[in-house]
Amino acid sequence: MTTKNGQLNDGREVYLNGHRVVDMASEYVFSKTLAVIQRYYDLQTENKNHTFFSNGIEASVMFLAPKTVKDLAKKRQIYEEVARESYGMLGRTPDFINAGVAVLGNYADDLGTQGKIDFAFNAKNWVNRVKFDDDFVSHAIQNPQLDRQKTLSQLLDEGQEFAGVWIKETREDGVIVRGAKQVNTLAPLADELLIFNLPDLKSVDQKFALAFALPIATPGVKVICRKPTMKSDYSLADYPLSQAFDEMDAFLLFDDVFVPNEALFVCGNVAQSNAFFEASGLFNHTAHQDEVRGFVKLEFVTGIAVRLAKQLGLFGFQRVQEKLGELSVNLELIRSCIVASEVTGKMQKGVFTPNMQTLLAVRAKLTTYYDEALRVIAEFSAGSAVGVPDFREFSNPNIAEMLESALTSDLMSAEERMLLLNLAWDITSESFGQRQRVYEFLHGGNPMFIHLQHLKHTDLTQANEMIDKVLDNARHGKK
Repeated sequence: MTTKNGQLNDGREVYLNGHRVVDMASEYVFSKTLAVIQRYYDLQTENKNHTFFSNGIEASVMFLAPKTVKDLAKKRQIYEEVARESYGMLGRTPDFINAGVAVLGNYADDLGTQGKIDFAFNAKNWVNRVKFDDDFVSHAIQNPQLDRQKTLSQLLDEGQEFAGVWIKETREDGVIVRGAKQVNTLAPLADELLIFNLPDLKSVDQKFALAFALPIATPGVKVICRKPTMKSDYSLADYPLSQAFDEMDAFLLFDDVFVPNEALFVCGNVAQSNAFFEASGLFNHTAHQDEVRGFVKLEFVTGIAVRLAKQLGLFGFQRVQEKLGELSVNLELIRSCIVASEVTGKMQKGVFTPNMQTLLAVRAKLTTYYDEALRVIAEFSAGSAVGVPDFREFSNPNIAEMLESALTSDLMSAEERMLLLNLAWDITSESFGQRQRVYEFLHGGNPMFIHLQHLKHTDLTQANEMIDKVLDNARHGKK
């Protein structure tokens, strides 16, 4: 529970800007972002709708295994409230994996046993601990993109020890793992790591068939952060978003890390590894949280586009209203689909589960809708945002008065104009905004495969019956 308490100096090995971080709280990017993450925990104290009682213990609603449509709707409301703390920009807050942890116990029996290792018991025990401690769990599933034309085993045979995370040694009490995972979002600030694979291992990849959970401070776990998007020399007024927080992504290295038997959920079985994401119940329920968070983010950028149009005097043009109308329609479609995923859900393993087909449709379209909103913001702000001066110029006696006059209109003051344009620039053109754009496009998986997966599971039974009826009538010359 170090994240909740802000005590991150627990021995975790985090690297940033070319050096190992000695004091996590002293690093600007971590302290600012941690303050936003901790709002997840603060809200539980401020609003009792964020908690429920389980076996006499008060816990976050995120750990509630939903039994009804109302339960899913309640969780959606809490997902929204958490997401609004970061305007939907933090995609991997504690409620993401916790939404899956909430149901893992119901699915755990499918994990089975292997020799003396009881994976099902391990999972249930881990769930209870995470729930009791209200830990922040970060997950890592992506392997480094070295050569996708080769199996992981081929890469390992060629000397690529960090092509993925693999079993280097099997011991009586556990396994020694070595390797790497990429794009582990918010890992530096998490309490625990949940490591598993996407369902793409080949039959020869037994050494890589793993799923396990470990504290981030486990010896041998190294967290290497990407370059920050924050600009410490500037003010929040200059960069309203990127100076507020940075959802740090990291590269994970496992340098001969010991994983005890009790921390294993999959070990050496390719079929179990490939099935883990869905067999654990994580897929559907984390997707529900993710799309709600995505809706909040889409709502935020839609609001920026409308605000810009009004404050820059563009709203009176019909073409502008049409563009904004497209954005508002997109927003409503996403909202409606999320609700539809709940009301068309079904009981599975004793848990009321949202409709994954509907959530996949959201995942497929939200990326393009978000991009459309960014394009509108960029178009409306155009040259105005490009030319916004540093806020410190207002303190320069040689130009301050003239600058104030040049940037003030009947619609807003110079300062308000600059703040709004800086926000538009931050979300569309700065590294912060570009990282957010890439995140929306790829965090849910390859967009092509999302469409393929949706098509594969689409039920066209009634459509085919109608087509057959039309063709049968035509075939027999019926009127």
